[in-house]
Amino acid sequence: MSKILSYNNKTTGEGWIPLNTQYSADEIDMISDPNGGLSQKPRTAIPSPFAQMDLVKNAFSRLASHAALQGEAMDEKLVSNALDIAQLFFSYPELKNQLHIIEWNRDVELPRLLSDPQHKLFGETLKMFLEQDKEAFNFDRMDRLYFLIYGNQVVGSTSPVTLFMPSPNAEPHCVPLPVEQNVNLFDFWRPLHVRDEKFVMYIYALFTAYPELKRSCGEVNHYLITSFQMLPQALRDAILKEIGNPEAMDMRAVEHAKGYLDANFRQMDEGVQVLGVPFYCVRQEDVLKAIENSDFVIVPTREVGERLPLVLQNHLNAPQTDPFLYITTAWTDATVITPADYAPEPDKRVLPATSHLYPWVTADDFFQPSLIKLDYRMDGDCFFDGNLSMGSRETDDCDFVLPLKPLFFKYFNVNDLWGTIGGRPKFELVHTQTGSMESVKAILRVPVRKQGKYITLERTYVAAHNVDLGYDMKNDRGYFITVPFALSVFPFVHTQGLKQYNVQLIDRALGMLENYRLDLDFYKNGYRNQVPNNEIIARERSLKSEKRVGSCYYKLAGDFDYINVSLTDERGNKVAEGAICPKWPDYIPGHDAFTFAVDFGTTNTHVECMKGDDMPDPLRIDLAGRNRMLATLYNGSQVLYDVIIKQEFLPKEIGEDYGFPQRTVLSECERMDAANVDDIVALGDADIPFIYEKESIGYGNRIVPNLKWSTEIATGKRIRAYLTEIALLLRTKVLLENGDIAKTRLVWFYPLSMKVGNIRKLGETWSKIFSEVFGIQATEANLIQMPESVAPYYFYKCSSQFRGAASTVASIDIGGGSSDVVVFESNAQQPAFLTSFRFAANVLFGDGFSEVPHGDTNPMLVRYVDYFRRLFDSDDDKYGELNGILDDIMAKRKSEDINAFLFSVINNKVVNGNDVFSYNMRLNEDGDRKIVFIYFYVALIHYVACMMKHRRLEKPRSVMFSGTGSKVLDIVGSQRDLDLLTQTVFERVYGERYDADGFSVVMEKNEPKQITCRGALMQVRDGMGCQHVAELNKLMDDFDSHLKYNYSMLPLEALRYEDMDREDVHAAIVRQVREFNDLFLQLCEDIHIVDRFLVENRSLVRFRELVNKDLEHHLINGWNFVNKNQEDRNGSDLIEDTVFFYPIIGSIRDNLIEHLTD
Repeated sequence: MSKILSYNNKTTGEGWIPLNTQYSADEIDMISDPNGGLSQKPRTAIPSPFAQMDLVKNAFSRLASHAALQGEAMDEKLVSNALDIAQLFFSYPELKNQLHIIEWNRDVELPRLLSDPQHKLFGETLKMFLEQDKEAFNFDRMDRLYFLIYGNQVVGSTSPVTLFMPSPNAEPHCVPLPVEQNVNLFDFWRPLHVRDEKFVMYIYALFTAYPELKRSCGEVNHYLITSFQMLPQALRDAILKEIGNPEAMDMRAVEHAKGYLDANFRQMDEGVQVLGVPFYCVRQEDVLKAIENSDFVIVPTREVGERLPLVLQNHLNAPQTDPFLYITTAWTDATVITPADYAPEPDKRVLPATSHLYPWVTADDFFQPSLIKLDYRMDGDCFFDGNLSMGSRETDDCDFVLPLKPLFFKYFNVNDLWGTIGGRPKFELVHTQTGSMESVKAILRVPVRKQGKYITLERTYVAAHNVDLGYDMKNDRGYFITVPFALSVFPFVHTQGLKQYNVQLIDRALGMLENYRLDLDFYKNGYRNQVPNNEIIARERSLKSEKRVGSCYYKLAGDFDYINVSLTDERGNKVAEGAICPKWPDYIPGHDAFTFAVDFGTTNTHVECMKGDDMPDPLRIDLAGRNRMLATLYNGSQVLYDVIIKQEFLPKEIGEDYGFPQRTVLSECERMDAANVDDIVALGDADIPFIYEKESIGYGNRIVPNLKWSTEIATGKRIRAYLTEIALLLRTKVLLENGDIAKTRLVWFYPLSMKVGNIRKLGETWSKIFSEVFGIQATEANLIQMPESVAPYYFYKCSSQFRGAASTVASIDIGGGSSDVVVFESNAQQPAFLTSFRFAANVLFGDGFSEVPHGDTNPMLVRYVDYFRRLFDSDDDKYGELNGILDDIMAKRKSEDINAFLFSVINNKVVNGNDVFSYNMRLNEDGDRKIVFIYFYVALIHYVACMMKHRRLEKPRSVMFSGTGSKVLDIVGSQRDLDLLTQTVFERVYGERYDADGFSVVMEKNEPKQITCRGALMQVRDGMGCQHVAELNKLMDDFDSHLKYNYSMLPLEALRYEDMDREDVHAAIVRQVREFNDLFLQLCEDIHIVDRFLVENRSLVRFRELVNKDLEHHLINGWNFVNKNQEDRNGSDLIEDTVFFYPIIGSIRDNLIEHLTD
């Protein structure tokens, strides 16, 4: 069968078909495509380097001839790729970091080719075609071409016949350059009418503004006219209104279109043009405006002050009926966010599936790559627990540190975390256990611009089996690890400008984490506002390598919002971190004024508080919901953590179990060199051990007593730390009870026996602490100093026991190291005199004038330590800890500390007030030693009586006692016994009897230490009382004042230092002591001390033998002991202590206590 081989169907004959003219358009259309128009490869045999121009030109022409712009696949591909190149030029400012433009200048480059021997042939060929095809391709008017380069690859260029064209090598999925959202270069065939509307408007405006393009690029113009009918109606209307009719050659529309171009776009900086027509590009501000109107723009609660990012996620799952506007179109789940997309910093990222450089954030920006699990339930009242829920019944109830990066707090406040959005928590953790697989899902719902909507960001963490916590990119999940640690914050109240916060960190991470360390960073007002290092002092106290538990203490100069905790390996790499967010109660200033009194004593310290005009009470800071002085990260009680907190930091509340009065001792880190350290940080290097004598103080802690009187270099720093902690507690009381901190007043005391210079130094210390802690300037009105002597009188003056309105009264405050005496005449506002001397409780309970402690051989202690040990041993489960405390105290052998512990046992909660544990009662019942206490008491009363008589004062109607040392009175005898004994001494000194009104001893038996503070507060309740105190202080400052008085018991009115070098003075003092001893022994006979006070007769006999032994030795030994650091004294300086007591002190300790029971 015959076959006609012809490109058309114009012949049916045989032989060659003559061709007299060039192929016409009809003949070309008749050429059949053996692939049925599906071929994507251009069919060309054009012998020209500009063949691609011709192919693109013809593709536009052929598609434009079809109303639906449909044609062969090759044409649709070429036109689509050409439009992609046009959009790259249009969006070039956003693609500069990925694309660059190379200009080919005909006038420069062609001569260069022709002059180069190697390229001359190419230059001649190029020149030939430029000349030959100048009319077909507008080469005669073309002076430049511009090429778009991606990497080292040409992806397209300008064209003098179609404005733009793709590279002949353009293939899909080869160039990851976004043309539009979710559309990369050459990946899809898209006609003009489905492209970005702004770009479409630009193309129509360009051809209208420069009508010569309609002639020079007629095929493209034809395509535009055909496309116009396929545009959405709204877009067509906009083109007609803003630009003009694309089908008309309306010269009036030229200026209108140029105005539109200039108003909405800008000419390319690179000067790209074709045939003298400039290319325009999108204005960056328009792009930004479109992005800023995206539904994904974050809606922060904080003032950010910079461009707000978009919040993006994979799998948005927004309903089609209510889509999220991305930039100009709705977001689709075809947009995939990859780790490479969010690898740069948020402000250096390109929006996914676009070419727009604009900040955006996703889950990785808010969630940490790893997670820290706690080994306990968090205290949800004080710290945000992440709204943790259990996804299965198998999960434990332990909480997690929030896996949040600091960036979250750039946009949101801490309290936003526990809020809700759309009825759901803004943040939550879901803990699930499925078989052996334990996982936690962190969910963060971020509010965005779309009304009422949010973006849900999620990250899943699974339990790690080792310390490799690197993020699993393949499975898109992190790992979590249990890190045993605890954290405490003091004070737990938030207010701007608060000068000091203290944070304790306890690290119990052992095993595979033994060599890892935990660190805390503190943030305030956003994520970049980390509290700087110069505002934080960090102190490591316990070392994990030594104690299997580590502790670190942070002192912050100001407030903070949240804490970032980080786990660091031995190489210094952070392996896990997260946020701890306190749910701060805010301080709401009220109007109540708080006044505090601090009695910083030798043995014990007491603090009282007076709110407004209320009666004073011992300082209490109770737990009440979120209003706590101390917030622990863990909920309830955790023994392993509670122990360290109480040993090195603070109890959870100040009250019955741990409170005031409190032993005047400091617990400090044993490793600290107190003498050479620059500062001893309260609640960092050292703390007030409220558990002292109640519970174990812990390994590695050093107890330091004798703070008040020690002259060591380190003592000043220790005192400052001790008083600072007290001041911090006082401030916390005001804050938690919403007092007016500016109205705070503080009364502090000084003993008369303290040197004037030391009183001034103590006042300066208080002033500095008061100003630093309370943030107000210390003045005489708010920082009130008062002699210890007078405060108890102020208390008794207000009580029903007071009998001094019409007669003289004496007030004696017996402390640990000194006793203070004040005498008021009838109805006087100021005392007749005050005095202070070192004859106090430590005479009985200390080591006397020995610098070497003898608590382990002190016969009285040997007996009673054995007594208490047998009690403790009777029930080791119940009293075992007390035995351990006794061991610790006995190891230091200080009689004062051992006795203080024995006295404290009755107040320990484990003994429940059982009298068998009362050291006071045991001593009262001790007939062998009771005479020593009576002797001490009578010596004190005798001296006061002699001094009053010497000052020509009337006998006192009553003697009032206060101070910790006044517990001695309970040992001496009953109220009736004390009245009799005291009255007898006064009558014998004065040589006259009391009248019918009689005499009484007044004593606050239950709270003798408290009345100093209580009396001071009652005195300063009103302006008149404050005025009297101010007047008293002025009198005390006057060196010529006789108010402060020390009676020598000698014919000399006062003793001077030079007098102590005279043997006659020594003899006179010893003689006075012997006379007193004779008086005492006679008194014992007269009042039948054996029968009335149940003193053993053998003890009285032995007392007679011992009491006068070595009195001169005791005098000189005592003098040398007290004045060992007084080399710089002038001989004419007055002696401020009572030397008369020195032989008595030595006799009591070295004669009587040591040998009375031999």
